[in-house]
Amino acid sequence: MPTNFLSEEQRKRFGRFTEEPDEGQLAGSFLMDQTARRRAMAAKGARNRLGWALQLGTVRYLGTFLDNPEEVPAIVVDYVAEQLGLQTGDLAGYGAMEHRWDHQEQIRTAYGYTKFEFDQWSTLARWLYQQAWIGSERPTLLFDLATKRLVDKKVVLPGVTVLERLVSGTRERAEKRLWATLADAPTPEQAAQLEQLVVVPAGKRISELDRMRRSPRDISARGVGKPLERYESLNALGGSSWDLSSIPPGRLQALVRFAKAARAQAVADLGGNRRLDTLVAFASVMPQVAADEAIEVFDLVMGDVIRSSAAKMTKKRLRTLKDLDAAAILLRTAWLTVSGVAADPDADIRAALDAIVVGPFHAAAEVVKEIAQEPDDGSEQMLAARYNTIARFLPGLLKTFAIEASAAETPVADMLSFEASAAGEPVLDAAALREVPQGAPPSSPSLGGPAKTPHVAMPSSRSAVRVGVFEQSGAGLERIPAW
Repeated sequence: MPTNFLSEEQRKRFGRFTEEPDEGQLAGSFLMDQTARRRAMAAKGARNRLGWALQLGTVRYLGTFLDNPEEVPAIVVDYVAEQLGLQTGDLAGYGAMEHRWDHQEQIRTAYGYTKFEFDQWSTLARWLYQQAWIGSERPTLLFDLATKRLVDKKVVLPGVTVLERLVSGTRERAEKRLWATLADAPTPEQAAQLEQLVVVPAGKRISELDRMRRSPRDISARGVGKPLERYESLNALGGSSWDLSSIPPGRLQALVRFAKAARAQAVADLGGNRRLDTLVAFASVMPQVAADEAIEVFDLVMGDVIRSSAAKMTKKRLRTLKDLDAAAILLRTAWLTVSGVAADPDADIRAALDAIVVGPFHAAAEVVKEIAQEPDDGSEQMLAARYNTIARFLPGLLKTFAIEASAAETPVADMLSFEASAAGEPVLDAAALREVPQGAPPSSPSLGGPAKTPHVAMPSSRSAVRVGVFEQSGAGLERIPAW
């Protein structure tokens, strides 16, 4: 990094009045209280008194003394002179007098200001190193922060070149530590693999870096596999085995942002260890990002499957409501007839029943049996019809990520583990959907609700709970990837 990063204009403005202070700034820095007025009036002569007070206000406002105390805006001179009962012209010649140096020492002693010497230099250097290490601020911003810190600590500002070189040197040391830490993380084999990320393979149009940093765009059952492959490719780079805990996350994120936004050729053109270090940061952070995006795609796809299954169930119910209503009306008529006869103590209920033609009522009861369902019942049947779709990606996702759960969600995790172990078995056959077999794990409770028994299962010892877990996994799977 260049030692001189400030422009000529910035150097000229450092420790100088660049504009007239406003009323608030005048009151904050140049208002003389009783003690300040008494100390100023203790100087000999009107010129020294006004100059002493102006130097006090200047160090408060700028954080330093001016070589020529007369170089202050006229509005400041008027403001201070009025408080002391002096004339603005009394200041003439004060900048050439030796007394101004004595006045500066008096002000430092009386108001707790210190010179910028070795102790102050080392304290500021340590503070700047911490700022440069935990963040990636521009050197000009670090310069402004250092200036403000010196002013707040009542340390008289040094020359602009001294502070500029301190900021530059401290930031360079922090950068060298960062590059060295990142370069030491991968093995030589891993480093060679990382270097190949920016190379476009023969017969392809983009590099592996371009492919790995591209977020998934295909939100479909087929598209779930692509982010899983991307995560596995990133995880294979070995970033999970590197200990980068000493590096602040913000520094890693800054390098990753550059690696994601810049062209692969721009990354390849980085000099020294910067190319490898940028790729190390990319390989250490991106597996987490890829895992989160893969589960996001899974969440979106499962949401679409569940919503479409519920919509199909609703349509099916609407088509059968006419038959259900007719059956319910007929059964109500029978019930009213029987209850009316039962309410008459003199009526013969047996004769009334013999007079009823039971055929239509038996048919109505069968219709109710086929169509009516419990609340929230039936969605599993629609999910069973979508099993082939879900089976494209769920086993692969469960194999890629480790499933963890709190105590309340353990049943969901158990069912997901059971589904992962059943990968490769035959898909569900609608003709075989009958009952849950012995040995199947218990049904999963919906998160925050009562336990719900799967209504769809097949006699296979492992496939029994597959359908029942789909809706639970879509709602309860947390993003805890296996890195």
